[in-house]
Amino acid sequence: MKKPLIFDNDCLSSFLWIKRIDILISLFQGEIIVPETVNFELSKMKKSRYRFVYDDLEEKIQDNSFVVAEIPATSVMAQEYSSLIDMTNPKKIGRGEAAAIVLAKNLNGTLASNNLKDILPHIKNDVPPYTCTDEILYLYFKNGAISIDEGKKIWREMKSFGRKLPIYDFDAVVYKFENNIKR
Repeated sequence: MKKPLIFDNDCLSSFLWIKRIDILISLFQGEIIVPETVNFELSKMKKSRYRFVYDDLEEKIQDNSFVVAEIPATSVMAQEYSSLIDMTNPKKIGRGEAAAIVLAKNLNGTLASNNLKDILPHIKNDVPPYTCTDEILYLYFKNGAISIDEGKKIWREMKSFGRKLPIYDFDAVVYKFENNIKR
């Protein structure tokens, strides 16, 4: 996995909602990038009863565990970003996905997103490479940081908070990666 990791809202939120961003920091300390667009999307939670999601993100930004990255308005990146979100584009995607893709390409890093339907049409020859919540949690398990039962509990908790994850359970995640089964 190429570093840095550039997180889309959905993948980052999988960990924020269950208060387990320690997993990301443990695996990718100093290599976590949050596009400004994603930060803005999550900032809308400040006025909700789920304020902790944004507060936890903001804390990690303030202590430099996460870095917020902008797309300069007059850059080539801005042109690509605009084309990805253009209403006339038949492959139009959300702002968070678009920003994460553009930054991952520009920074020669890995895109972290669960929204495969939106991102895969924009990935050519594994550029940028991508990862998802299931692979990140598997890496944490593989590093010996959690047991399979703890992985199951975390996976269930993510799903209970409405995270859009594959229907399979954590046993299947482990099986998939141990057996190099394609996504």
